[in-house]
Amino acid sequence: MLKKNIICVVVVVLIVAGYRYWEKDAKNGADDVFVKINAVWAVQGPFKSGAESAQAMRYATKAAGGPDSFYDRINTHAAAYDAHRDRWEGIRMGCLKFAKGEKFETCLEAAKKLGAVVNPNYASSSAH
Repeated sequence: MLKKNIICVVVVVLIVAGYRYWEKDAKNGADDVFVKINAVWAVQGPFKSGAESAQAMRYATKAAGGPDSFYDRINTHAAAYDAHRDRWEGIRMGCLKFAKGEKFETCLEAAKKLGAVVNPNYASSSAH
């Protein structure tokens, strides 16, 4: 009986550990997509309006393969951008540090193919 209890405890511990590892790995994947989206969005600025910023975010989300749930957030972005333009410009400038590397370049090229208007100052990683 004791042996069965020990086996059950070990199995439960392994299941919990496996789930936490899977959950962490899934979260890191989502974070990576979010970083790519923000970098591709950032290089398309500076933006004249919230509508322009939101459109750039749509291109970036599509190019990076972001989940459909991101589009709901983009729909409210234009008003938030217009209400706090300086704050969003600061965020955009901070995101530029992630605008480098092969994954970024691949997403940027995909955004360009979608019709994204990219600021020529940041059109490739060589400009950083």
